Amino acid sequence: MNGPSSYIVFSDFDGTVTRNDIGDAFLLHFGDGERCIRYYQEYLNGKLGALECWRKEFETVRSLTPESLAAFLKDHTLDPGFPAFVEYCESKSIPLTVVSDGFDVYIDYVLRREGLERVPYFSNRLVYLDNGGIAPQFPYTDAECSDCANCKRNHVLTGAADDQVIVYIGDGYSDRCPAGFADIVFAKNALLRHCEKENITYHRFDTFHDVLSRFRSIVDDGKPKKRRTAELARKEIFMQG
Repeated sequence: MNGPSSYIVFSDFDGTVTRNDIGDAFLLHFGDGERCIRYYQEYLNGKLGALECWRKEFETVRSLTPESLAAFLKDHTLDPGFPAFVEYCESKSIPLTVVSDGFDVYIDYVLRREGLERVPYFSNRLVYLDNGGIAPQFPYTDAECSDCANCKRNHVLTGAADDQVIVYIGDGYSDRCPAGFADIVFAKNALLRHCEKENITYHRFDTFHDVLSRFRSIVDDGKPKKRRTAELARKEIFMQG
């Protein structure tokens, strides 16, 4: 297992690839902020599953058009180091995929606006309705887990080959599960606190400039290593079928 091609990278979107959480800001802007905050707290406290929480929150959104979305997204930008990180991964033929518990309408818009539409992603979906409303869709749920609407763990496990070292980059609640199956973890905010609590080895970052600097040194070292506990966790899931 030699060379940079042995790595595969997965990254969260909201608050990781972007400067802030667009999904949260979206609901506060277009929906009923007070109710959305209450639903989210119920989700964090285990009273609501992820799908139920999202559906309740989007019921508070009265209308959305492509034009109003574009106007809203003008104030939401990428992490300044992300384009350079994408270019580095491409230069080393390292696959990079965005996995998000957010929604395609703003992920696709932001990536295209920044000339990064080539970056593949998996997310939940939003459909525009004829009456001016929107409807969330969840094509990547896991029937056995209600913590996230889009199961990032499944994308990580099915997207990586046995001989690839899995790199995960994230910041939030929905990143806790996939980080447990990754060999190299870059973390900040809530994910960082989770890694410390669960004794998951991680690299702290503030921006993708930090991620690129550290990841480049790891790749240049030429000795990709798997994290034993993550490798065992992956094997256990596959043995369960």
